[in-house]
Amino acid sequence: MTERDWKRDLKLGVPELDAEHGLQIALVDALEDAVAQGRERELADGILEKLLDFTNVHFLAEELMMRLHEYPQYEAHIAEHDRLVKELEDLRQSYRAGDRGVTLEVIHQLRSWLRGHIETKDLAFARFLTGRGESAGLPS
Repeated sequence: MTERDWKRDLKLGVPELDAEHGLQIALVDALEDAVAQGRERELADGILEKLLDFTNVHFLAEELMMRLHEYPQYEAHIAEHDRLVKELEDLRQSYRAGDRGVTLEVIHQLRSWLRGHIETKDLAFARFLTGRGESAGLPS
């Protein structure tokens, strides 16, 4: 499996989460492409901002689902979300301040974090939902 095929292995079986993860992964891939090709202006003008905005929206939606379903690991899960959002915000601030040090290594670390989070924390939540016989929608 190449790094670009990474999203194939990350399906959780919860359509709402899988769709959002797919978009999040596509934004990481676009960020990687921009850095690899030296498209600094494109990076500054949008991809990093879109990744941060979408990550915030995705995490809020996921956290709402956890609260609606009374997920017992809610606090630990959102602590990880908070760490990633802070890292993305720090990266954006550094970039806006003129530090063009967004490297492929940073993107690989981001990809690794996201993959690990989906394969552990998000998978545990998906199993919690399916174990209760519920979809990601409103609880019965």
